[in-house]
Amino acid sequence: MKKTNKGFSLVELIIVIAIMAILAAAIAPALIRYIDKSRRADDVTAAGTVLTGVQTAMADEDCYSEIQEVSGHKCIVSVKAGDKTHFSVSASANLKSEMSSTLASGVPMKYTKDKAAYFTVFVDGESLEVYIAKNDGGSDWQIQPSTNKKYK
Repeated sequence: MKKTNKGFSLVELIIVIAIMAILAAAIAPALIRYIDKSRRADDVTAAGTVLTGVQTAMADEDCYSEIQEVSGHKCIVSVKAGDKTHFSVSASANLKSEMSSTLASGVPMKYTKDKAAYFTVFVDGESLEVYIAKNDGGSDWQIQPSTNKKYK
């Protein structure tokens, strides 16, 4: 009488499943880090869109002169992430109209673990800086034109 094996034993299958579980547990933290890093990179790109919108608005002479009247390091634009209609402008009505056309599709914020909800633009003389903020007034990390090391 000849016996033929037609498959794997239960022990062999359990060993394979255990090995796969160990590999998945080792890979999961790295995968989460890569996903978070890509979300932060998307936020930096979105902040670049906000910065470009302000720079485009500053090409208008009236808007530029109104922004330059804001002296010191003051917030001129605060944009709620993901919302194309909610942003506050402290400098001028011209800037608000320019920003509404530039940000017509909204500004997404993908990395939300730190509860950041706003992009804020500050003017300091001739330079513009974009920060990610947890609320309308507080800023945490500069992400445009250079990105804070804590946010990378």
